[in-house]
Amino acid sequence: MTDVARSTTTQAALELAQEFIRAVEAKNFDSVAQTLSPDAHQLFMHAGRTRTAQDIANIVSSRKKGFCVADVKGKAEIMDYYSALFRKFTPLTWRDHQWTVSDNGQVFFSGNGDMLVTWNQKPYRNNYVTRFDVENGQIVNLAEYANAFMYSRLGVRPNGTEFRALLRAIGRMVNPWQSSTSGS
Repeated sequence: MTDVARSTTTQAALELAQEFIRAVEAKNFDSVAQTLSPDAHQLFMHAGRTRTAQDIANIVSSRKKGFCVADVKGKAEIMDYYSALFRKFTPLTWRDHQWTVSDNGQVFFSGNGDMLVTWNQKPYRNNYVTRFDVENGQIVNLAEYANAFMYSRLGVRPNGTEFRALLRAIGRMVNPWQSSTSGS
């Protein structure tokens, strides 16, 4: 692949990831769905530190890997997760968007959550780093790094898809073929 082709592909991946974040913040179910591959996969990785520039650089460079706490498989499950997320939080906003493209072309988003739990108005302000892997114009993998303990303290009940994703993450801990720390 030429440098020009690589640059064009990377730019398209960045634009798709940015569209995904805009669609999530707008709670636009159809637009989120359009960005995802039918066999997309999303991992939620506990990473205690995602706040500083160094924390973000450590994730982008894979020096920090996180620990898998949920493993969502397929577009249908991912969309069920986002449907629940749209109901659980209002607004659903990240502040201070930062975008990074790694040397190998992976796209990373970092932002500071500024959300309220819908049913009790409890503030939720986690810091996020999300890796997007894009192939053929669609997102095939997402790995979201954040402090999972902050989310768990909210008392927000998981739906069936989220519960299955939690069980899959537990399975990653005991399965010798899958890593609970790789983000892939």
